[in-house]
Amino acid sequence: MENNKKNTALVRACCNAVVPGAEGYEMVVCPAADIYETSDAFIVEIDMPGASKESISITADARMLSVSSLQMINDSGGGEIIVNEIGKKKYHREFRLGTGIKLDDIRAEYKDGVLLITLPKADELKARQIRIQ
Repeated sequence: MENNKKNTALVRACCNAVVPGAEGYEMVVCPAADIYETSDAFIVEIDMPGASKESISITADARMLSVSSLQMINDSGGGEIIVNEIGKKKYHREFRLGTGIKLDDIRAEYKDGVLLITLPKADELKARQIRIQ
């Protein structure tokens, strides 16, 4: 996400990689994400097809929001896999957080392969209407 004239509290960090794992090399994928800003929150929408709700891990501290999951091999036919382009892979994505996020109020939901994380803004980040005296 480019920092274009808006002072946002999220900066993305992303990198796809093939890394050594317990069973040889494994693919770590940086899933695509969209970030929206409303008057009350930042909304992060992450595309994670094949992941299960139970496999997704989300952590947040004062500096970083981290999302990871393991997508398992889809055994749809019970036969031997000949070509494995989807295969087993890990999703991992990090976002550097600025100040002004209510960490205790972060919410997440996962539906149809999309993870939606809502990061509520602290009062100091919310826009205020100024009355003219």
